[in-house]
Amino acid sequence: MLKAGAACMLALGAVAATQATAQADDGKPKLSYVVRPHVAQSPYVAVDIYANGAYAGTGFWSQDPGGDINGDGSTDPGDALIAYDGAADGWGVEARLDTGRVASTRGHGSPYWSPWATGNLAEGSRHSMKVCVVKGDSESCLSAVSVTA
Repeated sequence: MLKAGAACMLALGAVAATQATAQADDGKPKLSYVVRPHVAQSPYVAVDIYANGAYAGTGFWSQDPGGDINGDGSTDPGDALIAYDGAADGWGVEARLDTGRVASTRGHGSPYWSPWATGNLAEGSRHSMKVCVVKGDSESCLSAVSVTA
């Protein structure tokens, strides 16, 4: 158990060193994330984005209508993206679908929920969603996660 834990820590250290080097070269934050499939009221997929180890915000995919993830008192739409900026760090948060649909907090103070980015998609179709931190012309994005319409 201890041996496996030490190997894991060494591997994480190698990844962190690589990311820190990349950050020093381009000035963008080092990103990490947590994917939370079907959070709160189903059927959501959430990607929490962390910049330099601190929570920055979340990109959400809502597969079907229902729930109220942003607490605005309205039923959330289906086939929809929304972004939440949870940190006053100067960076906004964007959730981007491979169709070109974007939900963005760019230009707003934190905390802030973007408007829903909606549009009908073929039932059961697979898509990819990226979550990014954005500031001016600069952006840094996570790898895409798969979502279903």
